[in-house]
Amino acid sequence: MMRQARNRSSVSGSTAKHGAAMSQPAGVQQLETLGDRRIAVTWADGATSRYHFVWLRQQFFHPATGRGDQQPGDPLRLPDIPEDLVPGDCSVEDGSLVVRWANDDAVTRHELGWLRRNAYDRDQRLARKARQQSWAGEEVTESEWLDWEQVIRDEEALFGLFVTLRDRGIARLKGAPFAKDEVRRLADRFGALRNSDFGMIGEIVSKPPDKAGRYANIGAGSAVPLAAHTDEGWRYAPPGINFHLAIENTPTGGGDSMLFDGLLAAERLRENAPEAFAFLSCEPLRFAAERNPQERYYSHGRVIVTDQDGEIVGIRFSDRTLGVQDLDGDKIEPAYRALRAFAIEMYGGDLVYRHKLGPGECHVFDNHRVLHARSGFDPAAGPRRIQQCSVDREEFHNTYRQLAEKLGRMDDAAMILPNGALG
Repeated sequence: MMRQARNRSSVSGSTAKHGAAMSQPAGVQQLETLGDRRIAVTWADGATSRYHFVWLRQQFFHPATGRGDQQPGDPLRLPDIPEDLVPGDCSVEDGSLVVRWANDDAVTRHELGWLRRNAYDRDQRLARKARQQSWAGEEVTESEWLDWEQVIRDEEALFGLFVTLRDRGIARLKGAPFAKDEVRRLADRFGALRNSDFGMIGEIVSKPPDKAGRYANIGAGSAVPLAAHTDEGWRYAPPGINFHLAIENTPTGGGDSMLFDGLLAAERLRENAPEAFAFLSCEPLRFAAERNPQERYYSHGRVIVTDQDGEIVGIRFSDRTLGVQDLDGDKIEPAYRALRAFAIEMYGGDLVYRHKLGPGECHVFDNHRVLHARSGFDPAAGPRRIQQCSVDREEFHNTYRQLAEKLGRMDDAAMILPNGALG
């Protein structure tokens, strides 16, 4: 007969080690079984985390981490019924929380460091969220340029770039060779390349209309000014991290790059026009690419995406691909009022960071947050060639977490990263 879970029993546990030591100790002062089907763990530093029985049992349920004995033909395992779970004994053994379940004699083990990093009490979950830092254009202008080769060759420097993108959504690099597909060397450090509307690697360059294909006189294939936008909002999942590397760019004739922090624009909208913010963060709008016979792309997505805590995590916006709206009739005018209010915040004057990329300079930015634009230019003044590619958001986040673990930065690896403009 399994013993009932110890009530307010005091146990000691060693600090768990996974990679490097955590910034927070994982030793345990006390375990307590609560009446609402949770186990409370009081840590060495006095903090308490609470875990539902059914949450702990998922480790036994999940074949990748728990049951390894499932054979072909075995019935599929369903999540446990919470009310049926009875912990018989809870203890700390060899740096793990061990629960022996009285209802079926199963045993689950949870490494203390992992348990602490995945605590989901609201205050602890919020503390693990990446702290996005909004910026105005002048702050980017004053930020340092990172060295291209150092970032590619040195993992600490690369992780510094990752953290900058995580927190600010934009980074600047210089010193890249003026070589074909050079941008791939950096992008490959982030993850697998995305086959975007430009292909795996494309060149943003003005071409004669008879050679520009889908982009004749429009968008990146033209020399006209481009307003602030995120790329390919007409896809269900837009590209994640964008890379723009200048190979050639004539000093005269225009063609400046401009970047805007959509997060700051949305924060200001929430403060200055709360009704517009509420509309754009709740109502999906229609985005479309149908500029020629080769395009019939449509999707719906919120212009401003918020998470479960109401924090802004993504932006999807483009004046050129905002489609014909199919909202209910009483929402059409509010939609355009809200879009106008958002655009006013975007073009408020201080948001824009403007820079003419010189050969070997590169902008890396989060396409689910940072809007980019371009001033018009004169193709006759000289060549303008920008290599462009993208890496999906989840690929970047996966590489970020792996590198954080490799460098022993376990708190960074456990951060909750924003989903971006999905939804």
